[in-house]
Amino acid sequence: MSTKYSLHAIRQKYKETHPGVTDTIDFTVQDGKDARVYHIEHPLLQSNKTKEAVTAAATDIDMAKAVLGDQWDDFIADGGQVSDVMLLMNEIGERMEATTPDGVPTRR
Repeated sequence: MSTKYSLHAIRQKYKETHPGVTDTIDFTVQDGKDARVYHIEHPLLQSNKTKEAVTAAATDIDMAKAVLGDQWDDFIADGGQVSDVMLLMNEIGERMEATTPDGVPTRR
């Protein structure tokens, strides 16, 4: 007898048990109520297209372009820095490591 998994259900359970994990991560470059909001796919939930672009990235600039996609030019025009995207990705990674598979924090 084999076990049948629903990948959709697994994705939903992961999001439910890991507070703060959503399909996209929103951020701004500038502060203030009129700041443009950028969206990147959560690293664990990236589309195949984004995963392929990230995998092909040879530099941090390529990586930032891969995750920002069509938002790249606006990001640069707003004063965005590639290093800040790398810091954001690092922060996301640290938060993912700070919870167990059931979503329980590992740090207090």
